[in-house]
Amino acid sequence: MIEDIFADRPIANPRLNESDNFNPGLEPYDLTDYTGIRGRNFFHEDQVLQRIFLREALTQDADHNRAMYRHIEGYGDLVGTILDELAEISHKENRLGYIEHFDRSGERIDEVRYCHEQIQARKISYEYGIVNLDFHRSWEHPFTMFHRMALAYLCNQDGEAGVGCPLAMTDGMIRAIKALGTPLQKELYLPLIAGPSSESYFMCGQYVTERVGGSNVGANRTLARRLEAPAGEAPGKWLLTGEKWFCSNPGDLWVTTARVDGTNRIGLFLVPRLRTDGSKNGYTLLRKKDIIGSRGKITAECLYENCEVEELGRPAHGIANLIRYVINISRIHVGAAAIGMSRRALMEALAYVRRRTAYGKRVVDFPVTKVMLAKMSILHTTVTLANFRSFKALDKKDPISELLTPMLKYISTVNATWTVRQSILLHGGNGILGDFSCLPRLLNDSVINETWEGAHPLIQEHVLKALSREKVRSALDQHIESVLAREANGGERSDLFRDLRQLYADWKQNLEQSAEWIDLNRKYITESLFYVYGLSLLIEEAVFDPALVSQKKGIPQELLWTGPEYDPLLVRPGENADRRNPEAMIRLENRIYAHMARGLIEIYRRGVDGATDPEGVFMNMKMLDGILAYMGVNE
Repeated sequence: MIEDIFADRPIANPRLNESDNFNPGLEPYDLTDYTGIRGRNFFHEDQVLQRIFLREALTQDADHNRAMYRHIEGYGDLVGTILDELAEISHKENRLGYIEHFDRSGERIDEVRYCHEQIQARKISYEYGIVNLDFHRSWEHPFTMFHRMALAYLCNQDGEAGVGCPLAMTDGMIRAIKALGTPLQKELYLPLIAGPSSESYFMCGQYVTERVGGSNVGANRTLARRLEAPAGEAPGKWLLTGEKWFCSNPGDLWVTTARVDGTNRIGLFLVPRLRTDGSKNGYTLLRKKDIIGSRGKITAECLYENCEVEELGRPAHGIANLIRYVINISRIHVGAAAIGMSRRALMEALAYVRRRTAYGKRVVDFPVTKVMLAKMSILHTTVTLANFRSFKALDKKDPISELLTPMLKYISTVNATWTVRQSILLHGGNGILGDFSCLPRLLNDSVINETWEGAHPLIQEHVLKALSREKVRSALDQHIESVLAREANGGERSDLFRDLRQLYADWKQNLEQSAEWIDLNRKYITESLFYVYGLSLLIEEAVFDPALVSQKKGIPQELLWTGPEYDPLLVRPGENADRRNPEAMIRLENRIYAHMARGLIEIYRRGVDGATDPEGVFMNMKMLDGILAYMGVNE
């Protein structure tokens, strides 16, 4: 009998005899009580962001550095806790926003309604000053580009969440009105969209795309007819008639484009939701768009019928102003959103594989897992460094920004989608569950992010156009040469300088090909340029001078990496690794960037899915452990 054969063997679980209700499948397991990364301070976890901050701190006084550190740190805590929870709740199907077309008496109102959680998410971020800190009387320092974009980057680590896109459009609107607005427009609208006591909460929008196309603004069919100004008033009011196909974030105020009647010129206009008498303006929200991502905020179709608008800047300069103050700002926010989402995906993957077990060991301990995580980490780090360099270049009006802005809009969004997808796959079946993590929502958001502000071929064409300008090519050459000039201080990293010099020379040969070849290979030229430029930034970090920090007073000590306790892997025999010595720790941190630089070269030459170099970084598990430890989310 079968019972006799197993009679002398111990029962696997004695509780089977205790109750017929016992179910072994419901026993605690490795993911019991697992909450992912919620509850962590996302700024504390991000050593790459802190490294970028460290460089900024070298140029600022101690009071400014301390105030900025506390402000970014505080927002990092909000993003990892309450804002993450609000994003999850507000994206459930029964909590998404809708358009209320009529009031109870049958009057057309076309007002947007959001759930309490969505409103609270916007309110918390708005009142914290992530777009308008310079309007807060309590803030006594400049609201720098780094500070502003660090907050945007952290914000998007919860996904677009109904906040990221409105944040970008509100930032663009504030900048446009500051630069182009009349004194009356500044007096009337800046308190509404940026005032600390305003209850608008990022309710600025952009209505540019029409059903005939989005990127080709010159094809707009909406017409603008000038209104005669009353006696004693300056001209500037217009009436719009037409339709807009994608209207992002319908709210209190938006920018729109239209063809000036009787001309081929496209003007840029400011549209208030209400007329000066308080009545609804001449627009109709036809329907809410059923889009796959970025669902926290509403996107709609809009019909203009004698809608009263104000010119924003000179109408003849409409497209130029649109690109300079709206599109370019939107594009850098697209980049910030992309690196925010890729960072979140990387954090979720690290936390999961360090907890999840399979075949008797943690998933992270499988070499193939480490290699994939290391590649995700290297690419995320490179794209993040490049974006913050792009933000700075735009702020300083450096000609290289004309190249970096479109290049990184494309590269960042593609990398984000890839990173989120890899994170989902590392989660196995749990990765596709919308109630297990934010990853499915982030995947849809990242795809949407790829489509914003221009399709891939158009953005790549903008890269080519930038490269056709002598001042841009000169700025790029000067940057590469400035990095190569540090070769004498490279020491053991001389191979990196040699590779950078060779790869850049090889890349420049592309520009010597025929115009037809260059046009057909715009994708390759753009992507290969990113790898070369990104390599230069990693090398800059790998040879960063620790003395700059020790000689500068007022650096927040929290920015100095101390490394995880188990990381003697980076320390060589006889080397000073005293965590109390900033210069020693920066030298170890530099070593991480050198490893990542070599990894990026291997990815470039062999492909992200290609065979590993037998002598390369990805065959060295100790190097990979160091890279992954640097990425944070350590247990």
